[in-house]
Amino acid sequence: MKQNQSRACLKLCHSRTNLGNARTLNNDQPDNIVRDLDLTGQRYSTIVAIFFVPYVLFEFPSNLLLKRFTPSKWIARIMVSWGIVTCATAAVSSYEGLIVCRVFLGIAEAGFFPGIICYLCFWYKPSERATRMAIFASFVAVSGAFGGLIAAGVGKMHGLRGLSGWQWLFILEGIPAILWGILIYFFLPDYPETAKFLTAEERAFATERMGPFAPKGTDKHFDWEDLKQTVASPMFWLFALQYFLMTNSLNAFGFFAPTIVAALGFKGTNAQLLTVPPNVFALIVIIANSRFSDYSKKRPQFIIAGLLLTAIGYLLLAVVRNWGVRYLGVFFIACTNAGVIPFLAYRTATVTGATSTAIATGGVIAIANIAGITAPYLFGGSENGPLYIRGNWTVFAFLVVAVGMTCYLWFKLGSSSEYRTPVRDDSSSEDAVAVQGENLDKDKL
Repeated sequence: MKQNQSRACLKLCHSRTNLGNARTLNNDQPDNIVRDLDLTGQRYSTIVAIFFVPYVLFEFPSNLLLKRFTPSKWIARIMVSWGIVTCATAAVSSYEGLIVCRVFLGIAEAGFFPGIICYLCFWYKPSERATRMAIFASFVAVSGAFGGLIAAGVGKMHGLRGLSGWQWLFILEGIPAILWGILIYFFLPDYPETAKFLTAEERAFATERMGPFAPKGTDKHFDWEDLKQTVASPMFWLFALQYFLMTNSLNAFGFFAPTIVAALGFKGTNAQLLTVPPNVFALIVIIANSRFSDYSKKRPQFIIAGLLLTAIGYLLLAVVRNWGVRYLGVFFIACTNAGVIPFLAYRTATVTGATSTAIATGGVIAIANIAGITAPYLFGGSENGPLYIRGNWTVFAFLVVAVGMTCYLWFKLGSSSEYRTPVRDDSSSEDAVAVQGENLDKDKL
C-alpha cells in the first residue's frame, strides 16, 4: 500500500513541478519553452502563481469529498485528470494557452496532498504517522531527482517528430499519472474496516488499535459542528500561518531549483543533472528526521531541526558568492519537508474524527498554499537573478519565524506525538490540552 502511494506521489509531484525543469530544458538551444511561449520578465512567475488560485479554492472541499466518494475513487480521479491536463500542456502554443492549462491543472490537483495525509490518518496512529508521511512526501525529492534525470534525457528528444523537448517532457510525465490513477482506482484499500487483503480478525485488530480518537470509515461524511469547532479554534489559524511560512520554501525550491542551479553557471543537460544530488540528499534527511521523531514520540524538536537546516541553506544562498557553497545551500533547502512532515503529524494529533481531520489537513494546507502565489514573485523576474537575494532573505526570515512559532506550540501543546483533546477547566476560561498517551489514565483527564 505504501509503495503504491509513494509511486503515485512520484508521478504526480513531478507532473506539478516539471515546469521548473521545462523552463531550463534546452536553454542552450534557440527554441525552448521560454522563447516559444515568451515567458520573459514576470511571466514565468505568473504562470507558477496562477496554478495556486484554483488549487487553494478547491483544496478544502476536495478533502471533504474524499470521504464521500472513498479515497480510492477520489484519489484516482485526481491522478487521471491531472495526467490528462499535463499531457494537454504539450499542445500549448501561447502564453495565454499555458495560463489556461495551469488553471485546469490547479483544479485537477487540488486535494491530492492533503487527501493522502488525511488517508494515512485512517491507517496509522499519531506516533506512526511521520514516518509514513515522510515516505510519501519524500517522493517529492525523488521526483526532483528523477525530474532532473528525465529532463536531461528528454532534452535529447528535442526536435523528434517536430516537438520541442519541453513538449515531450509534459507528454511523457502525464501518461504515467493516468496509468497509476487507473491502478489506484482498483487496488487502493479505502479503510482498515473494509480492507479485502485482511482477514476479519485482522480488520478488527487494525480498527481497534487506532483507538477512539482516530478517523474511521464509519464516521459521518460531514459533520457541521465539527467543521465550526475546528475552524473557530485559534490553533487552526496558527497552524495554517506556520505552514504558510514553510510552504514558501517548498514552492521556491520546487519551481526554482533548476533556475538556481542554472544561475551557478551551468546550462543545458548539466544544469538538469545537478538538481539530482540535492534531492537524493533530501530524501535521506526527510525520512531519517521523521523516523527519529516517531521513534522518540516527540515532534517540536524535529520540526525545529528541519527548519533550521533549511534556513541555513537560504542564508548561504543570500550571503555567499562561491558557487560550491551556494550549491551546498541547494542541498539544505531541498530538505524543507524534513520540518514539514513532523509538523503535519503534530497537527493531525490535535483533532479527532473524520470531518475534523479532513478540515485540519485540507483547510490548513489550502490556506498555506497561498504561498504558491507569493513565492514565485520572491524569486521570479530577471531583475532578481541570478542571486535572488530578496527571495533568499525573505524565505530565511519566514523560516526563523516558523521556528519561533514551533517553540510556542511546544509550550502550549507539549512535545508528545499522541492525540490531544480539549478539556474544560472550570477554574479558567481557557481550554487545557490533554495528551492521550499510552501511559496516561484517561479517566483522570
